[in-house]
Amino acid sequence: MDLSALAVPHTLAHLKPLLPALPARILEAGCGRGALAAALADLGYEVTGVDRNAEMVAAASERGVSAIHADVNDISGEYDVVLFTRSLHHAEDLDATLAHAATLLAPNGQIIIEEFAWERVDEAAADFVYDNRALLVAAGLLDAETPARDLLDAWIEGHNHLHRGSTMIDALNRVGSDLTTVATAMLWRLVDGRGGTWNVPAGASGVLDAIRRFEERRIAAGTLPSVGLYASARR
Repeated sequence: MDLSALAVPHTLAHLKPLLPALPARILEAGCGRGALAAALADLGYEVTGVDRNAEMVAAASERGVSAIHADVNDISGEYDVVLFTRSLHHAEDLDATLAHAATLLAPNGQIIIEEFAWERVDEAAADFVYDNRALLVAAGLLDAETPARDLLDAWIEGHNHLHRGSTMIDALNRVGSDLTTVATAMLWRLVDGRGGTWNVPAGASGVLDAIRRFEERRIAAGTLPSVGLYASARR
């Protein structure tokens, strides 16, 4: 099974309060294989996906998603929402990408991001990620290796080339107004090291769902940081 079967409902639960009323026009930047775009279309939104990876666009098209093989910076048109789903942290020029996204918005349109603030990870969070990864590897459910060195240093080394969550929020605030942010669990989607794009053996779905619940309980208890990040700003 694709991890999206678990991840999409989690994403939708946090996106719905931020999205405008149906039938809004949504451009999803970094649509991947189109699982979220298809789910949004099923709800009644008019969704267009865009991705720089031709293979991903082909897979999204097979799902029935209207998908474009392009960089979001080369897209034109008018949308009620430009949605970045775990893609903005890769932007070569963060301000330029968000400024272009703002030009695609209809009056009162929104830029919405789903991201992870990797810089919020502390020693407890790094232990949570890599210990759960090691368990999945030991159970034969994952091939990724757990680093043998300091886990927090390994996390930082693996992510410090990406934009920080705080940097993305500051940039979003510069191009929009009425900024809204929501912090959530996200580490459970990062245990593979690829942020939720891996194919999960059917028997692992319950394990990953349990890891998500463990993370949410620890966040509520104050022993883990909320690394997941949703944010919205209006034109």
